Amino acid sequence: MRPLPAESTASWLARLAQAHHLPPPYLLDGLNITTTGRPGHTPGGSEIHLDHTAQHHLAAFTRVPHHHLTRALPRLNTLPPVPARPGHTGGHATWRGLEAHEAPVRACPACTLHRTHGTTSRALAYLPDHARHCPRHHRWAAGPHHSLGTTALPELTRAHTIHQRLQRRTDTADAWTWATTITTRWHDHSAHPTLTARWQHRRHLLQATNPNVQPVTGSWTLLARDAVTYPETVTLARTLATTALLPPPHRGRPHPAIHTFLNTTAAALGLPRLTPPPADLLTTWTRHHTR
Repeated sequence: MRPLPAESTASWLARLAQAHHLPPPYLLDGLNITTTGRPGHTPGGSEIHLDHTAQHHLAAFTRVPHHHLTRALPRLNTLPPVPARPGHTGGHATWRGLEAHEAPVRACPACTLHRTHGTTSRALAYLPDHARHCPRHHRWAAGPHHSLGTTALPELTRAHTIHQRLQRRTDTADAWTWATTITTRWHDHSAHPTLTARWQHRRHLLQATNPNVQPVTGSWTLLARDAVTYPETVTLARTLATTALLPPPHRGRPHPAIHTFLNTTAAALGLPRLTPPPADLLTTWTRHHTR
């Protein structure tokens, strides 16, 4: 059983154990792999780290080459080494808890079902931001518990296409980080009435088209936040990435190029105007983005 692209090691192990009708600890024990720690109570709440010996035991058992495991499982070798037990010649594994921002998300159920040859529709993966939306099946990875149908929001597919093109640039990582932080702050503080109304409308559409989804933690506002702000985040990231360095203030007054930038950004976001206050993160970005 091969792991899926970017799958969490814990998710792959769970699928492997389920295929053999065993709990994961029993499977590991049968492969002479000792385990410390315990998995989290919720999906995505913990990750398992396998030492080199345990990795090769699993590679031999599954007949999946070790180099394929290291490519497919991004967290296989990123956690601290597992301390060896004196006198034990087998493999070692340990469970470690993950913070919410570290947790993998639920991959597209339809893609998972296809890639696992119909055995399961549930798998957790460490998807990058530009891969959280599946344009083929119109699904959004909203966290480790939920995958949201997005057929009511075609703008997400358009944004996904733009995001893929943006990823080809070598200078977009910083712009994406800024854009994500800015739109998240705007969302949480209802900074722009036009955007707030637009995002609320999208959230209502998501709720209506996903009636069986009930947030495990938080609320629908939190669950849908990244999805409803995604088009504007992509638009803002593209604007930031393609904006040349701005002239510094002259005699304490903003350079006219700042006003041009704000007007261009407002038009791209579909806003009548954009006049961020001094404490706004977009204002902070303009201060940093000077010659």
